[in-house]
Amino acid sequence: SGPLNDALVFLDYNANGILDAGEPSVRTQQNSGFGVGSSYLLTSTQETYSIVAVTDAVTIDTASNTAVSAMTLKAPSDASMVTPITTLMVASNLTAAQAVQVLGLPVGIDPLNFNAFASGVNAAEALAVQIVSNQLMTVVNSFAAAAEGSGASQVDAFNLALTSVAKFMQVKLADSTTVDLTSSTDLDAIKAQVIVEFAELAVSNGGLNSTAFNAILNDTATAVQNVNAKVATITDLNSSETKNIFSTTEVLATQVKTAAGTEVNSSGSSSIGFVSDIAVVASSVNSAPSDITISSNSI
Repeated sequence: SGPLNDALVFLDYNANGILDAGEPSVRTQQNSGFGVGSSYLLTSTQETYSIVAVTDAVTIDTASNTAVSAMTLKAPSDASMVTPITTLMVASNLTAAQAVQVLGLPVGIDPLNFNAFASGVNAAEALAVQIVSNQLMTVVNSFAAAAEGSGASQVDAFNLALTSVAKFMQVKLADSTTVDLTSSTDLDAIKAQVIVEFAELAVSNGGLNSTAFNAILNDTATAVQNVNAKVATITDLNSSETKNIFSTTEVLATQVKTAAGTEVNSSGSSSIGFVSDIAVVASSVNSAPSDITISSNSI
């Protein structure tokens, strides 16, 4: 996940994660005078709040030139950035130092204020931070897609996946170890927590299909590992090749959600293309469409 253009940002006064009456809000704008990337400007009328950014059908991830929907990113009030890393910090109650430690970020980075796309930023540090950010969203979005395709709402599915990663990070922090989101061991641990969270949600939601959900989780974890391994190979943040690699995160989420829906309709019939690392490589050299015309007759 890179700079998000046309995301809805608001100041959450009552900590419910929902834009309520009286809470200031605005859409992010690309290159609007506050540096490189997408930005926003809000004025608070209260002292206590958190910052929430929500993506929908019109939101574009400018790092990959793809549309991204159904994400909710958060940051504390003292942050100047709202990113996957700050979102994880809020969800798992990590300090900046703890986030740097458990995610293996460059020493001295302040995740609450570091902008990987700002002019003059250290290129190596920016690359390291953005790789981790994208890998985090690959994990969260993919497991969320599995839950949504199995009957969960977008909000419940995203929260379920984010909570699972946050709890895993707490375990890694307690063990004084660094997470590796290209490791099958770490991804299997997250998958196990996802299963627990989905089972708890299913108790209160009769519309969930646990059989379909569990049936695609192994392939989902394998595909996430393949995509994250490819993300780890990028060497810059601006080339067309990098944008293509970043876009595989959204492609995978679509594959997983479709597979879950297929499994709901017919047990054993689902498949996820990115379980093949060759398919990931092929997709990473296939640019996302950037010039699309839609009419009532054709696309």
